[in-house]
Amino acid sequence: MFFVLSKILDLLISPTIWIIGCFLFALSLRNKKATISKRLFIAGVISILFFTNPFMVNWVMNKWEVSAYSSEEIKSPYEVGIVLGGSTRYYDNVSKRMVFSSSADRLMQAVELYHQGKIKKIFLSGGSGFVNFQEWKESEKLYPLLVNCGVKPEDIWMENNSRNTYENAVETTKVLMQKGSSSKCLLITSAFHMRRSIACYEKANLSVVPYAVDVRSGGPIYTLDRLIQPDAEALVAWDLLTHEWVGYLMYRMMGYC
Repeated sequence: MFFVLSKILDLLISPTIWIIGCFLFALSLRNKKATISKRLFIAGVISILFFTNPFMVNWVMNKWEVSAYSSEEIKSPYEVGIVLGGSTRYYDNVSKRMVFSSSADRLMQAVELYHQGKIKKIFLSGGSGFVNFQEWKESEKLYPLLVNCGVKPEDIWMENNSRNTYENAVETTKVLMQKGSSSKCLLITSAFHMRRSIACYEKANLSVVPYAVDVRSGGPIYTLDRLIQPDAEALVAWDLLTHEWVGYLMYRMMGYC
């Protein structure tokens, strides 16, 4: 039930939905309550200008994301590098290829760490994040890809039952306990997703060290296009942030982290 409700809430908290809502309400009230309609229209315009401003979202994202660091700083190799799901969008049955998401950096960085000798095992954590299509398991689809990238089959561990970050932590801990692995693990996920991920793994009593990838922010760029020119990609970034903030709060309320 929580999984389904979280998907519904994720839709409702999207800034894009707020903007559309402002204009729809303004349109519906234009003949009955002109003053309220006008205010809603103005609120919609202001919201568009704010949520499409690249400088503002970059600044907020930079404050939220966990800082990344060079793999050279890893002096002693970790037994396991845990890669959280979310690297893919879906599997195309026509082309027989995996279609990757913008978070594919999680997987790519893990493969590089493996070949650098920084991690000995790659642990894929993630089943299906869809309300439907629960038979689609991301970890299973990624397994042959890792083998083709030169990762030894025996060095690939996985769990494919989890549907969200909380379940990632629970299911990963179960598998590692079964394998008798008690070493501190390297947690590999997107920088914007790292705070909630760490909290979940700590709640599951699994010792992890963050390795942030897929960094979405950078230092402030004071150019005209970044300061005032609207950018649709900024809306995507705000969706990620609001999803993480509300998710973190809900997990705290549920005792998941």
